[in-house]
Amino acid sequence: MIRPPRPPQQASGFVLVIVLALLVVLTLLASSVAVTASQAVSEAQANLDQFDRELEAVSTRDTLLFMLSTQPRTLAGLTVDDAKAQASRIPADEDLDGVAVMPVGNEIKLDGTAYAGLGDIVFSLQDDRGLISPNWSPPALINGFYSSLKVPPDQWNALDAKRLDYQDPDDLHRLNGAEKLHYQQAKMPIPINRAVTTPLEFRRILGWNGMLESVDDSDLVGTLTTGRSVAINLNTAPASVLALIPGLDVDQAARLAALRNEVPFTSVRQVEQTFPISPVASEFLTLFSSQSGNLTLWGRHFGVKRLIHWTLTPFNDGGPPWRLDYEVTLPRGNESDPAVAEPPETPLFAQPDPAGK
Repeated sequence: MIRPPRPPQQASGFVLVIVLALLVVLTLLASSVAVTASQAVSEAQANLDQFDRELEAVSTRDTLLFMLSTQPRTLAGLTVDDAKAQASRIPADEDLDGVAVMPVGNEIKLDGTAYAGLGDIVFSLQDDRGLISPNWSPPALINGFYSSLKVPPDQWNALDAKRLDYQDPDDLHRLNGAEKLHYQQAKMPIPINRAVTTPLEFRRILGWNGMLESVDDSDLVGTLTTGRSVAINLNTAPASVLALIPGLDVDQAARLAALRNEVPFTSVRQVEQTFPISPVASEFLTLFSSQSGNLTLWGRHFGVKRLIHWTLTPFNDGGPPWRLDYEVTLPRGNESDPAVAEPPETPLFAQPDPAGK
């Protein structure tokens, strides 16, 4: 019997190499698919988390705007329980917005204090009367602002003139002011000839651009406002703004802010008797918040800050009870978040149960 020939040994080795190569390729392919799938799942989860944060931010924003439009405000801030607030309502001749309410103990402060919002969102409210309005604040405060930025007094009038020229509708410049030609010579955008709409726009004014060069955006919007704010609210102004009041220095302003954080002031005279405030400042000091301010929102762990300027419009018949004037995106930086206070108990900030019911 004739035996069939055996296959060459080389052929068997070649087949083994092919099989091993295929196994390697399949392993790499499986690993690649697994990595790609994992990345896709991670990206989908990140997108879902981002959507949840956006939803929480919008919900927190609308909740606060609703509360600002419907809830009474006291000397301590925005109330969350109307029944308590009504019981403490008192008339006040000094309150330009109608009535004043003595503190009831359940307020959300309007001085930039950080509070926990819905979900992962943190928020703060800042009353416009706690900030400096270059177009409306009295000269004593504006000059204090210039002085805090080390601007020599002989340049203050020129800064005022340039600010007014930038916003007025004509092309005639004031003494030491600046109009279109001056901006072209400085290779800067020409004046807009309308009122400044955001605090960041003051950087576009000739002379102001150099003065504000060392001030970051967060500090700028935390000091200036474009709202029609003449008075300074001693109960809501940050310490940096309180230090601009004639007669106060940085240490005294910090002490004033710390004192009112414990118990809000109920009398301007009380403050004047405690701190060396110049009599010149008495006419523009108040304890009452305005109908406009800043709402700042940010995630507790990461993400940028969003500052929204709001104005209440209670007499806008047929329209919304508030207006959103502008929004500014601010970097978080590497600084740690301040301590976050839980908001006073209210159903409006009730967290949903795990089932979302």
